[in-house]
Amino acid sequence: MNFFKSLAAGAFAIGAMVSFSAHADTVKLAVGEWAPYVGSELEGNGLHSQKVAEVFTSGGHEVAYDYSTWNRALELTKRGDMVATFPWSHTEEREADFIYPKTPIEEQKDVVFYRKDKFPDGLTITSLDDIAAQGLKVVGITGYWYNTPLADAGVDIHEVASDDLAWKFLEGGRADVFIENEVVGNLMKDKLFGDGASELAATDALRTVPMYIMFSKAHPDGAKLAEMWDANAK
Repeated sequence: MNFFKSLAAGAFAIGAMVSFSAHADTVKLAVGEWAPYVGSELEGNGLHSQKVAEVFTSGGHEVAYDYSTWNRALELTKRGDMVATFPWSHTEEREADFIYPKTPIEEQKDVVFYRKDKFPDGLTITSLDDIAAQGLKVVGITGYWYNTPLADAGVDIHEVASDDLAWKFLEGGRADVFIENEVVGNLMKDKLFGDGASELAATDALRTVPMYIMFSKAHPDGAKLAEMWDANAK
């Protein structure tokens, strides 16, 4: 009798798992390429993508990624065509259109990259005010956190659509500095310039900042999924 009860219970459990898998909805997220954290050719779509997938799976959802430029990913999510995008730092400007959950994906360190031949004694930059005070010319990626405050401070900033364009702008001497995540920046300059990457250096940390998945206020599922994230993220 106990054997048949156990067999029935096991069959029920398997059936429940199959049913859950069959009914788990797929949530599409807007992203760009940002190795090693997000990338269509990276294992598990990148380190941050793996963390995001784990949280959504815990909440009963599967995920898929819609790759485009970062600026387009931001715009699609802002207008509600996509429910969320990641990873982004917090800005007050974005709070009007996006929900920031309480729990970030993880913390990141931003530094300022520059050419050694332009600044042989190095650069000391601990804030955006230092960039303005030193009269430095900046190349930045459209939609990133530093663009508006630098422009408001009167800094000469040239915006481009992608990080590889920003790196080529910096390496070509058309800008003095480029603000980027430390890990991502070191990987990208080695990939793009090989031995020439040694001609580029970085400051100490400009800031240490949490990186978030942002949920769209314009999407009908944005608020619900933001709550799901905080209930399942660790």
